[in-house]
Amino acid sequence: MKLTILGAASPRFPLLLNSLLKRENLSIDRVCLYDLDREKLGLLSRTLLPEILVRGENRFDLLASSTIEEAFEGADYVFSSIRVGGQHRRALDETHAVELGEIGQETVGIGGFLSALRTIPVMLEHVDFMQRYAPEATLINFTNPSGIVTQAVHSLSGYSKIVGICDAPQMVATYTAEIYEVDPSEVQILSYGLNHYGWVYSVQVRGIEVLDQLLDCRREEFFAKEPFYKDLEEEMLTTRSIPNEYLYYYTQRERVLANQRNAPLSRAQTISRLDDELYQALDREGVDPIRAFNEYMDQRNSSYMMLESGKKRSQPVFSLLDQENANGYDAIALDVLGIASGVLDKQMILNIPNNGFDPALRDEDVIEVSARRIGDRFQAQGSASALHPSSLKRIREMKEYEHLVIEAVANRSDRLAIQALEANPLIRTDPKTLWRKMGGFNE
Repeated sequence: MKLTILGAASPRFPLLLNSLLKRENLSIDRVCLYDLDREKLGLLSRTLLPEILVRGENRFDLLASSTIEEAFEGADYVFSSIRVGGQHRRALDETHAVELGEIGQETVGIGGFLSALRTIPVMLEHVDFMQRYAPEATLINFTNPSGIVTQAVHSLSGYSKIVGICDAPQMVATYTAEIYEVDPSEVQILSYGLNHYGWVYSVQVRGIEVLDQLLDCRREEFFAKEPFYKDLEEEMLTTRSIPNEYLYYYTQRERVLANQRNAPLSRAQTISRLDDELYQALDREGVDPIRAFNEYMDQRNSSYMMLESGKKRSQPVFSLLDQENANGYDAIALDVLGIASGVLDKQMILNIPNNGFDPALRDEDVIEVSARRIGDRFQAQGSASALHPSSLKRIREMKEYEHLVIEAVANRSDRLAIQALEANPLIRTDPKTLWRKMGGFNE
């Protein structure tokens, strides 16, 4: 079985490789790496990746492809985690947005909008390659903005063998397991929404519903795990649910914008600096690649949402070789791979077609929802009606925004792009002015 990794020069890939080596139930014999940045991929292949392989049971061939055709040829599964334009383009989006009085962020607001405009055409090109060189392959998409990208592939290419993933909603299960001192496998959550715009409305520990107890009696323990959630307390108590962490940008918009204006570096600039320091360290003779990567991850994890919220996080010291986060990015990706290949049966939160789950949406609308594979497809679990009416209203309005973005890209329409900006609940600047100042399709 061949697994292709798109975006393999990303610092996230070592996490995936380390976890993949531990998945003895996955019958993978070839892992093919591809990235436009061949220099960084080559550096990882000479330094960090061999250190991971030598410490694990090397059960497959690890190869770097020089062309995307070679990468796709005969693939059974494709994992996509790319960033079109890189951190440099993301940083420009963020800083320009703040200058215009908008939140600068990669997946929401104007930043997410511009990212979608750049990314959707590239993803459609990749799907075209897949249809030619790996027509039976399943595409597991982590490329942001994941929900819109997954929707665009469904809507514009007709390619149905795609599943969108995100690690954010599953962190509720991680924190709950820590609070109740149980294994993460003993926590089951039900969630519904769109990518980075959803709500967990059921939390079960060993089969017992604990959401009300968590909200009413133990929420301070939850806040201790993720301090910025304290600012989402009113949202949690009003909707009787736990919102996706990205709801922070919508409920705390002015606070986030003020913090971004006062920050010396944007989030993208911070990540870009950390990335550069990691690659420079790996390129120095005598450096322990594993230690360099651990230090990088410690800094990256501790800085997450700190700029936007002003709250410090307390994270355990990171150790790549001992990493066992059951709900982390790498674990989620490989769990989906296990489910798709038939060796794992597990409920997960995924971006999949609605297919009647929410009667107010179209069947082909991609939603982010707790799901289980039944037969040959993933099916939503739970009930949309369990969400607070205000949450349902927001989901349905945001879905219209996503449709407008995709139609604007498909038709390269300034009119539809401006309508999309007008429909985005996070954007306050006049849409025509914003579209012109951000450079339109020629940005």
